[in-house]
Amino acid sequence: MPTLLSQALRASGAPLFFGLRLWAAVCLALFVAFWLELDNASWAGTTAALVCQPRLGASMRNGWFRVVGTVVGAAAIVLLSAAFPQDRAAFLIGLALLCGASAFVAAQLGNASALSASLVGATAAIVAGAELGAVGGPNGQAFMLAVGRATEICIGVVAAGIVLASTHVGVASHRLLEQISGIADEIRSHVSNMLANAGGALPDSQMVRRDLARRVIGLNAQIDEAIGESWQVRYNAPLLRRALEGLLQALMSWRILALRLSALPSDVAGRQAGLILRLAPPFALAGAQPQAAAAASPARPAYAAAARALLREPASSPSMRLLADETARILAGFCRMLDGLSLLRDGRVPVISTRTRRRASSDMLPGLIAALRSFSVVLIAAALWIATAWPNGSTAIVWAALATVIFAAAGDESFTRVSGWALGTGMAAGFAAVTAFAVLPNVHSFVGLSLILGLYLVPAGALSYLPLKPAMFGAMATLFVPLLNPENQMSYDTLQFYNAAMAVVVGCCIGAMSYLILPPVSPAIRTRRLLRLTLRDFRSLCRPDANASRDDWESLMYGRLAAIPDSATPQQRSEILAALSLGLTLIQLRRTLRSGPLKSELGAALAPLAHGDVMVARDGLQRIDMALARRASALGRAPADRTRGLLQVMDDGLAQHATYFTGGSLQ
Repeated sequence: MPTLLSQALRASGAPLFFGLRLWAAVCLALFVAFWLELDNASWAGTTAALVCQPRLGASMRNGWFRVVGTVVGAAAIVLLSAAFPQDRAAFLIGLALLCGASAFVAAQLGNASALSASLVGATAAIVAGAELGAVGGPNGQAFMLAVGRATEICIGVVAAGIVLASTHVGVASHRLLEQISGIADEIRSHVSNMLANAGGALPDSQMVRRDLARRVIGLNAQIDEAIGESWQVRYNAPLLRRALEGLLQALMSWRILALRLSALPSDVAGRQAGLILRLAPPFALAGAQPQAAAAASPARPAYAAAARALLREPASSPSMRLLADETARILAGFCRMLDGLSLLRDGRVPVISTRTRRRASSDMLPGLIAALRSFSVVLIAAALWIATAWPNGSTAIVWAALATVIFAAAGDESFTRVSGWALGTGMAAGFAAVTAFAVLPNVHSFVGLSLILGLYLVPAGALSYLPLKPAMFGAMATLFVPLLNPENQMSYDTLQFYNAAMAVVVGCCIGAMSYLILPPVSPAIRTRRLLRLTLRDFRSLCRPDANASRDDWESLMYGRLAAIPDSATPQQRSEILAALSLGLTLIQLRRTLRSGPLKSELGAALAPLAHGDVMVARDGLQRIDMALARRASALGRAPADRTRGLLQVMDDGLAQHATYFTGGSLQ
């Protein structure tokens, strides 16, 4: 019995501590708002509750993005009010368009950036609701309302940041360091074993590579948390993005090595792999177990020296040249990975050029549906308000807009989360009613109010920490304060409270129902669309007039990889990775053969591939390979072998994924 009790106490420690932090942040925000005598202090407490999250990095990162989105949304609603000072219909249509645009951008972006975009529409709706009042029509107070709401929200962000920073030690950087190191060690040990066993039967490593690719892509959220914890990491964030790109490069080159070694005769494969192992000491752990290989992880200079040795080594054949070059690319990817690890481990920033890569848009359809949903909901809630002449109809508009804008980036989880949010709002309204009319009339000090809030917020925050029903308990924890609406001079008007609470619940329910009427794009459809768009872009890259650069292609494909749903099959992830790899190889081939007679032959070989004719394209690439073999002495043995190695990469990739590149797997 004592053992069970101690285990229960240890398990409940973290949730209860989070509930205490949530309570402290809300009370601090309310105290400052009351001291400044702001007209609606509850938004300060609400923001503080929203900013508080179990992880410090996510809370701090989201807090600053909330400030940016709030300021932009406040400015937008002021401009909208100035454009339509006496026209309620035009003002409401403009508000619907603004919320739709906010939902579209939020659905296109990811992580904290999506939150900032959604806060633009949310802030605009909050200010508009106060401006419209009970009778409707802009009342000319948009500027002061925007300043007041923005001030209250910023107070909540700062209060939550102070409480979290003083009571929480961030571990996101350490966790990210361990995850990146673990993935890199797995890649190195698997490549080492593959090279060591190249003379025999090679194990099928496709599933391993696909799982590692999924894990690498999932580290983007961890990077956002690490950025939120440290200003140094935030300033040098491109290093972490480069680290992930280095791991993806290592995975792509590993795939090329596996395909080439499996296509060679066993004696040739064993001999060439043995030479690679002698030239690359980081991979010289022949036959070692993955745990032993991970324990002896080399330093960056060893990777860089081995990569240079592989690139300088004369090759006896195009296959050997290809194996050496791709192994060097794996090592170069590890160097980029180690640059990111040095930032996370001890704050050292390598003296290299780092720039933020612009992530290209992956698919606009989910964003368009989110925009249409938000636009329609605002107009429907406004029509309901006008038709019923409901005094609290403007409040229903606000909460209906919030439900569609805030969850625009949730994807296939949006309905589950928004329905839980609506249910939690209803439960919070019941607790707020009991508190407002049975408890607060006997409380006459801020200390007493704080204690009453603690009795509710601490257990509600602890429940939201658990993975049971995070959306429902999260709504119960964060929406209790706006429903209670504490003020310097409390008003206990029962009818007013129930009308306001009903407007909040109705607005949330309208928002939740909109996800049933116009559901988000299903994961299966999103995956097929991403594969179709990727195939379309790859075929465009095969046309003679294509001029995409390496950076452009990588940005586009990394965006597709980040957008692919978790439910996508390993084969579907592999097809996008194959398109990324072959696209980079094609761009390099064009650069290598940009002059001379083989340029036109390359264009003729790629033209059928632009129409999905893989067999004809492979025949054309093989003719170029034979032409290079005949002209090797005139062109130079090393350049000719390197170009022939690129042609082999194209041929191997097209052979492995012929069904996808012909369009057969998308039928």
